[in-house]
Amino acid sequence: MKRLKAWLPALAWMGVIFLMSAMPGETSGEQSGRILRLVTGLVAFLFGEQAAAGIDLDMLHLLIRKAAHMAEYAVLFMLYRRALRLEDAGRPGLWALMLCACYAATDEFHQSFTEGRGPSAMDVGIDTLGAAAAWVLTKLISQIKKER
Repeated sequence: MKRLKAWLPALAWMGVIFLMSAMPGETSGEQSGRILRLVTGLVAFLFGEQAAAGIDLDMLHLLIRKAAHMAEYAVLFMLYRRALRLEDAGRPGLWALMLCACYAATDEFHQSFTEGRGPSAMDVGIDTLGAAAAWVLTKLISQIKKER
């Protein structure tokens, strides 16, 4: 039971990622389009309509989508690392990073069966980069805590 409690959050998040990858391309694009409209609306509110009109929407949309990939896998890294630490695994950060890279690869393979989507080696790299960024962040936070 202890092992299940350790891994349940990571498994649940893997399920969330799986469900997002199962969305057809059009649906996925609509979701990130909502964020795009929110960001451009915020820019217009803060800096004016002219500033918002100057935004390259295609580039912003791409950045939003890739940032979402990184964030998904940063969270997954943290959950894997937590589970591995609860099990007293050696080198939990390294193992968590490798698990994230493996799951990212299987997730991209899964997308090859989803309408309007396809696998991308670049996305595997971006996902893994998000996990690596979370690892660096945990290392920095740990170092800061030690120095206090």
